[in-house]
Amino acid sequence: MANDNSSRWMPTASGVLNIISSILGFFTSLILFITAPVFSYVYNNYPESIEGTSEALSLVATICVIVGIVLVIPCVVSLIGGIFAIKRKRWGWALAGSICSALVSNVFGIVAIVFVAMSKKEFTS
Repeated sequence: MANDNSSRWMPTASGVLNIISSILGFFTSLILFITAPVFSYVYNNYPESIEGTSEALSLVATICVIVGIVLVIPCVVSLIGGIFAIKRKRWGWALAGSICSALVSNVFGIVAIVFVAMSKKEFTS
């Protein structure tokens, strides 16, 4: 009986970690989306400030947007998985959210994966 009650907190903790990770990822994406126009502004208004940097600034702005878009996808899955983990439903989604959480935030994600994996019996389909 003690083993059954000892893992009751793990899905909730995993869900909270997934949600925190997704919020951090969304915040990082937002920073990247805000940074890209700054680089574009500098590229368009000060092209001759330092020779050879205008192309680099344009490339950096493009990379910021691409990385920001790519980062949003695991954040959404992590958020959905965190919600399912807190509700203790759909173990597969909770595990997928934890794996995506590990892509966004290594420490939170790894701990969330362990908690979801150890508490599979707590989930209903």
